[in-house]
Amino acid sequence: MKAKQSKTPRSLATGTRLACADNTGARTVQIISVFGYHGVRRRQPKLGLGDLCTASVQKGTPDMRRKLVRAVVIRAKKEMRRPSGLRVSFDDNAVVVVDEKNEPKGTEIKGPVAREVAERFPKLGSMATIIV
Repeated sequence: MKAKQSKTPRSLATGTRLACADNTGARTVQIISVFGYHGVRRRQPKLGLGDLCTASVQKGTPDMRRKLVRAVVIRAKKEMRRPSGLRVSFDDNAVVVVDEKNEPKGTEIKGPVAREVAERFPKLGSMATIIV
């Protein structure tokens, strides 16, 4: 029997600005597009915990600013229900910058990481100080 997967709410739309929770030099990023999104006409692409996106660095070090990067959402304010019945929400929306192989570019992650993200991206889970 397969374990139940939790369905994460897609609460972050394109254009949303998020905090960057790693030490790559980016501070704030803005979502541009969502990986794996096959849309419906006039529908805004959205993403949730553990989803990949293309983002533009808005604030950060001069060499990182205005660059397009791949990022994974590790925290979301929107409350999520797990199969056990537990409800989880975070204080902020945050991402981690990753490379083409979905491995983190930074060497440390500030703050907690959702368990769903740690299961999908093992490297992020091993770098995290707290897994919620």
